[in-house]
Amino acid sequence: MHDEKFPFWGRLKIGKRRPTLVIDNSEVLDKKKKKMVPGYVHRETTHTEKKDYEVINPNPDPNDNKPMYLKRPSKLPKNLIKKLDQNFNMPSYLIEKYDKNNKKIKK
Repeated sequence: MHDEKFPFWGRLKIGKRRPTLVIDNSEVLDKKKKKMVPGYVHRETTHTEKKDYEVINPNPDPNDNKPMYLKRPSKLPKNLIKKLDQNFNMPSYLIEKYDKNNKKIKK
């Protein structure tokens, strides 16, 4: 297991393969294996505005001028999310909000 620094942008390998904001580690039930596995807590992005979605300002995708929103947090196994290789920016307020999820490593 590597030491990830939260938050970071990832991409869901399932469904629409849209970007997601990975905010923490968590144990997750793998439905195929029917057991608990290492996973991520993440917030999927969307262009759909809803009352309980959080707007990302400014939009992290420099090539997209439509507003982007974060859905509520959910969990998935680590093998279903890969680190995003696009040049997405991380708004500073999201770094401050989720930096507390970085575990202090004792040496």
